[in-house]
Amino acid sequence: MNCLPWKEGFEQVIKTFPDYQLDEKTLKNWAQSGKEINLMKSGSRIVINQDDLTVWKNRIENSFIFCNREDYKKCFRFAVEAYYSTMTRADFNRGKQRDVGEFLTNQIQGKLGEIAVKKMMSKHGVEIELDFTITGQIPSQDITKISTRKRIWDNPALKVSIKTTKLKNVMLAVPENEALLPDRRSNLYILSQVGLFPDHILRMLKNKKIPEIEDLDSLIPDFIDIPCRIGGWITDTDFFQTDSYYPKNKIKEAFGFEMAGANYIKVTGDLSYDWVKMNSLIIGKQVES
Repeated sequence: MNCLPWKEGFEQVIKTFPDYQLDEKTLKNWAQSGKEINLMKSGSRIVINQDDLTVWKNRIENSFIFCNREDYKKCFRFAVEAYYSTMTRADFNRGKQRDVGEFLTNQIQGKLGEIAVKKMMSKHGVEIELDFTITGQIPSQDITKISTRKRIWDNPALKVSIKTTKLKNVMLAVPENEALLPDRRSNLYILSQVGLFPDHILRMLKNKKIPEIEDLDSLIPDFIDIPCRIGGWITDTDFFQTDSYYPKNKIKEAFGFEMAGANYIKVTGDLSYDWVKMNSLIIGKQVES
């Protein structure tokens, strides 16, 4: 078996994708917590099988999408409108009230995750329409229309939910109450991982000639394309099984942090990344690869 030290394997991935803004911590999270690749013991060393590493690099390459400044501006506008609308400012999954900075970040990240999925599906021949209207309610589904022919739009064959998390995170989590409510439950769940910069709002404001901060522009990094990865997808039939159900008191024990209630949870290693099949399920017929 051709193996190499896991750190050397991660360095290979980082060097293979220099524009993806990957680091060892993110890759280790995907590999270990996400169970995407088997880290093995060889004596006192932790190693990776070279063939497995090649498969993993292909998965990363085929799952990566970048969102640009125009994508960000659209999401920023949505987030501001949402903040000043009747949309709730509570984070139900963690049971706390969010301040404006956290609210904007969560909304922007969530919508960028949806745009990343839209771009991924477009690469494989399916256009989708996302909902950017402010209604004061959490939308029950994230894909409103689909198209495989120019200017011809149809309803998706399945109800689809796009769950967004940070780039390094690996959990697809659905609260129990969402799974049990017929009007909230989806047929297919997609995990979108977004590498939104912590200083994203400052980067957007850079060079905008704002007197109060204009002299600080040199401190602020430039706005660059935002790295995203579609972590995978799963049908509700496969998702809502006994082994993916975690009562509130078991979540911290298993994953190291608390949630407001029971959740169904899968990690990226449990998810499919066959995008052609995903598209076929959503449109209800075979899609050409």
